[in-house]
Amino acid sequence: MIEPGSHETPIEPILPPAAPLPAQDARVETSSPALRPRLAGAGLCAISAAGFASLTILGKLAYRADLNLVSILSLRFGGAALILGFFLGVIKRKRLYLGWRQSGVLFLLGALGYAGQSSLYFGALERNPASLNGLLLYVYPVMVALLGWLVNRSALSRWEWGAMVVALVGVVLTVRGDRGLELADPIDPLGVAMVLGSAMWYAGYILVSDRFVHTAGAWVSTVWITLGAGTSFTLGGLATDTLDWSLPPTGWAILLAMIFLSTIMALGTFLAGMRLVGPTAASLLSTLEPVFTVLLAILVLKEAFSPAQGLGGALVLGAVVLLSLPQRRVDSD
Repeated sequence: MIEPGSHETPIEPILPPAAPLPAQDARVETSSPALRPRLAGAGLCAISAAGFASLTILGKLAYRADLNLVSILSLRFGGAALILGFFLGVIKRKRLYLGWRQSGVLFLLGALGYAGQSSLYFGALERNPASLNGLLLYVYPVMVALLGWLVNRSALSRWEWGAMVVALVGVVLTVRGDRGLELADPIDPLGVAMVLGSAMWYAGYILVSDRFVHTAGAWVSTVWITLGAGTSFTLGGLATDTLDWSLPPTGWAILLAMIFLSTIMALGTFLAGMRLVGPTAASLLSTLEPVFTVLLAILVLKEAFSPAQGLGGALVLGAVVLLSLPQRRVDSD
């Protein structure tokens, strides 16, 4: 027994080392918190895809109503900027001006990035079939991945590359249906170059916007981006003398749907989802758009539906599920 004042060191009992936790428990512990924001981001990107899909249907209705394209795009983006800006700035009391540098970059993202991409794509629609343009546009997730690797050195995992291949095959089946890849109309090389340029432009827009949305926030960023795009189309309409804001009642109904569904909801939820899953995964999740387009075309325009389109939609949904799950990596140390 050690007496008080003794200088002898007490002998501490030697305990066996604690058994390491099973790898499965550690994995579940780290993957479970990561799953929630990833699922939330995937859900926001899916809502965005549905919003952008409604633009195709509303665009067809606008063509049937003989609406001027430049005018409707000017009102679409300008109206979205005014409505969302009033809601955030006046009702929610949020600060919209972020300084000349950040506000200017977001404005240019709309004026040059989004408006430029839209102009190239709609120009290509005048030269080639819409189905071909839709297929070529959806190479942009690959371009986002390649640009992300070149600029940020962020390589894709085999898991993500597999999901990308599955999604692109699903897009082909969804857009083309039972028609395969054959085209009844001749292909215009300039139209192909324009839609590929549109895809590249959009990929650059996604990567640049990802750098600034994190500090500005998704909805404030949407205000500046739509304001920039609306300004570009308004100035373009004035320069070409094609701007006409007098719309029939049907035109105003189509316009309001474009503003709320295809612009405010679609752009805002995409930017919010991208903050959670990153630009590459967000662009891949956006391949849900043609699936929603086909469903809306069946419901609204009474278009036919083929089994191949059903298979394509299932493949896209499968790719979305793969991307929504967190990747599980076990350290070898």
